[in-house]
Amino acid sequence: MIAKILNISPLVSVLLAIVSVQGGAAIAKSIFPVLGAAGTASLRIGLSALFLLLIFRPDLSKLTSAQWKAVIPFGLCLGAMKLVFYLAIERIPIGLGVTLEFVGPLALAVFTSKRRTDFLWILLAGAGIALIAP
Repeated sequence: MIAKILNISPLVSVLLAIVSVQGGAAIAKSIFPVLGAAGTASLRIGLSALFLLLIFRPDLSKLTSAQWKAVIPFGLCLGAMKLVFYLAIERIPIGLGVTLEFVGPLALAVFTSKRRTDFLWILLAGAGIALIAP
């Protein structure tokens, strides 16, 4: 969505996402000694929500109860996902943790891909995961 708004190419979007995930995890891990994994996850989720509210300025009063019933569980799931990820990289190497986080989207790409060239990229990503796994 943001890529369309800013008119960014898909390749640049992927590269920015990679930098964001890796950089965010590295910064978060450096905060663990002060706040712990749960405190760091809470800080990141709270700041993300605040930035989204400030940037997109949604009118929350116009959301219907059906929309709130979708938004609240979605937010809780995202928060739980970030917390579990931070708890994991608190215990395992950050590179391995980020790689394991990537397995889900890779599996989705494998099962939904229709073009042959996609499978080459999927194979390369899978080989990278195999090389970094202990």
